[in-house]
Amino acid sequence: MKKPDIERLEAEKKTQELLKAFVEGDRDTSWKSAQALGRIKDRGAVAPLIELLSFNDGDIRWNAAISLGKIGDNRAVPPLVQLLNDEKWYVRWHAVEALGNIGDENAVLPLIGVLNDEKIRNEAATSLGKIGDKRAVKPLINALNAEDSTFQSAAEDALGMIGDIDAVEPLIEALKDENMGVRRHAAGALAKIGDEAALAPLKEASKDERWYVRLQIEEAIDEILSKKGPR
Repeated sequence: MKKPDIERLEAEKKTQELLKAFVEGDRDTSWKSAQALGRIKDRGAVAPLIELLSFNDGDIRWNAAISLGKIGDNRAVPPLVQLLNDEKWYVRWHAVEALGNIGDENAVLPLIGVLNDEKIRNEAATSLGKIGDKRAVKPLINALNAEDSTFQSAAEDALGMIGDIDAVEPLIEALKDENMGVRRHAAGALAKIGDEAALAPLKEASKDERWYVRLQIEEAIDEILSKKGPR
């Protein structure tokens, strides 16, 4: 059986044919069709893609989630939230990613709720940062005390994206963390927030033993100073 020409279908915006190829094609065809649907961003595909979130094939579910995230229609938020309980961790991961890409504040509390899911919590932190809702600040600050340095760093990045002043002191404290990645991400987050209260601690931390941590700290200092304007 001849494979459908996904590139042509995408160029001609043949949404229904792409949906058919998504469901009926082999894994490669299905993946390419899902990607094409996301790039086309045809809102006419939203309802069928939502239906596919409950399909019995996990690969179909996560690819549908990706496409819905790229289309960015808020109608997908409730069913994507339901997918946060999926038995497959990679399906949950892509649902989290999609919710972050859509950016709807109704996803904030459900995403906070999965910060304890070790498989997807890093992406949950990132998605909360993308949404930028201040309700996520306290849970993300709490995440700075996690034993997993990768999760700590993800939480720091998210706090930087949100830009809330309440995160400044915990991020300053994180500049002293034993993990160099945590220190580096803390500096980057402080730069994004841009509060001048971080300047003195950053200058103190600029003596870090790791050159790439020092570089990040120096860049953070420059960025905060640039936000002050001419001196």
